[in-house]
Amino acid sequence: MFDEKIGFIGAGHMNSAIIKGILESDQPIITAKQILVSTKTQAGADTFKQEFGLPVSLDNADVIENAAYLFIGVKPQQMHELLIQLAEYDLSNTMLITVAAGIRIADYRKILGNDVTIVRAMPNMGAAYQVSLTGIYSDDDLSESDEALIDHIFSAIGSTAWLDDETQIDGITALSGSGIAYFFRLMQAMMHAGEQYGFEKDELFDIISLTALGAATLTLESEHQNDFSTFVKKIAVSGGTTEAAINILEKHKIDPILEETLHAAVMRSRALADKLTKDW
Repeated sequence: MFDEKIGFIGAGHMNSAIIKGILESDQPIITAKQILVSTKTQAGADTFKQEFGLPVSLDNADVIENAAYLFIGVKPQQMHELLIQLAEYDLSNTMLITVAAGIRIADYRKILGNDVTIVRAMPNMGAAYQVSLTGIYSDDDLSESDEALIDHIFSAIGSTAWLDDETQIDGITALSGSGIAYFFRLMQAMMHAGEQYGFEKDELFDIISLTALGAATLTLESEHQNDFSTFVKKIAVSGGTTEAAINILEKHKIDPILEETLHAAVMRSRALADKLTKDW
């Protein structure tokens, strides 16, 4: 049984989702007593206590001094102040797990040095319902036990993808972290288009949401998990209604549109991080 303390600095949506996943895990290895939480505001502490019934400190030191693993879930504009505080401690036996977009491990090391183990993780909003895809990267050689622990924690909010290169975090941010919103935008467009056929908005919402669920289930349950075109071809038979619809998407060049979409997300992530860390 794992017996170290797990600390969470910040009690916002993502850290809360991770804690919920830990506590509701089908294979629990971390108990509520092992979880330490700090947040800056009394209002945030009260909200967290109401949801989880766990104690919350308004002093980060209570978490930093007692946890072997620190999950950082603060707003980007609060990161520098927190890192300055962390730098006052001996972190040589501490693992820092950050879910902040864009900020590179080298940026953290400008302030924290090389002794601390740093892991970057990029979940998405699906974490709230344990259906996130979380990309994970570390520039350190993690022990098998540490890697297993991190994988266990993020598996409690969905699935994990261990990355070979830190630049892939930018890709995961664009594909998955931001990617959920692309699907929502497509669903919104389908709703607008569907109104002309006499459906009420609540009917359209269910039709489109369940269709999206069906599409995701078909791909995940199929043996053709690396080729989405297979599914398109199965449905878009020659001369049929689906082929007519797909031809419109191709006419308007959906592939380059999405390439530009992903590139914009990556470049914005990097620009925001550069702006945030330029004086670190």
